[in-house]
Amino acid sequence: MKKKWIVEAAYIIAGLTFLGVCMTGGQAGSVTPAGPGVTEPLVPTQAPGLTPEVQPTPEGPVSTVTPPETGVTEPPVPTESITPTEPPESTGTVRKEIKNEDYAQYDNETCAWWFLRKRDHSPSGSGEAFPVAPYSAYYRNTEVTDEDKVVYLTFDCGYENGYTPAILDTLAEEGVKAMFFVTKDFVVKNPEYIKRMKEEGHLVGNHTVRHLSSPSLTPEELSAELNEVADTMEELTGYRMDPFFRPPMGEYSERTLKVTQDMGYSSVFWSIAYHDYDVNDQPGKEYVVEHFREYHHNGTIALLHNISESNTQALGEVIALLKEEGYRFGLLTELPGERP
Repeated sequence: MKKKWIVEAAYIIAGLTFLGVCMTGGQAGSVTPAGPGVTEPLVPTQAPGLTPEVQPTPEGPVSTVTPPETGVTEPPVPTESITPTEPPESTGTVRKEIKNEDYAQYDNETCAWWFLRKRDHSPSGSGEAFPVAPYSAYYRNTEVTDEDKVVYLTFDCGYENGYTPAILDTLAEEGVKAMFFVTKDFVVKNPEYIKRMKEEGHLVGNHTVRHLSSPSLTPEELSAELNEVADTMEELTGYRMDPFFRPPMGEYSERTLKVTQDMGYSSVFWSIAYHDYDVNDQPGKEYVVEHFREYHHNGTIALLHNISESNTQALGEVIALLKEEGYRFGLLTELPGERP
């Protein structure tokens, strides 16, 4: 009996240990580069992977954690016919095939995006390991003028945590358009949100199927990831994917930027971001508002996550603050330069 009791106790302890590991979210590493005129170094602020999915309740997320799907799932068949209504202006067309060329000639060393925060509201410094503009990649609008102050709001949507409808409500109330980067999991489980985004004039871009580091994939694998999300979105919503790509975790290489450019995508990084992606370690509403108050600058592309309670609570005040500072809210389709 004593031996049996010891074995049962060991199984219980092991089970509790596994649950604790599953419920502990990771954090991205920090980079502390120095530069002239910089009062606070940056932090790369993309999550290292998809955070485990939390099923929300009206009172807030419950403690039960279910890991997101990592395999390829078949999308459900729409139960009604869809007549898509595209925005008046064309946002471009993504292409299914990559070019028939030797991508091995492009460096595939993994680069992690970072930037330098500046308290004087001048444009942030960039974390370019090499010039990204020739590959149709952006982190801010570099051709803004004092007469036209603009901010671009972008949301990464790896999965749904109960806050996206409230985010869309606030954007609608404030008359603000934004960019949403979606994974296949988000599209499959929330096609009605995608339809609403498009119907209300927002852009919906690609965040891949499995949220893997792009340089870890072959050109063919990266192409397949992008195509699967775009095809699923069109099948379930009737809307085509807008030709913008957010590299998961902000990781990229010269090769991956070339592949996505050849497929018709512009890669989009950021010049404002903060630790908002851990649902169990939220920065708080006031932190978000103060962060935008302290670091806003003309032409910024702001990275936010739709799973953040703090973002949802602060969004209205952030928009009001930036409007008071003379900013308008633009769409990425107006960024300068040649796009694929």
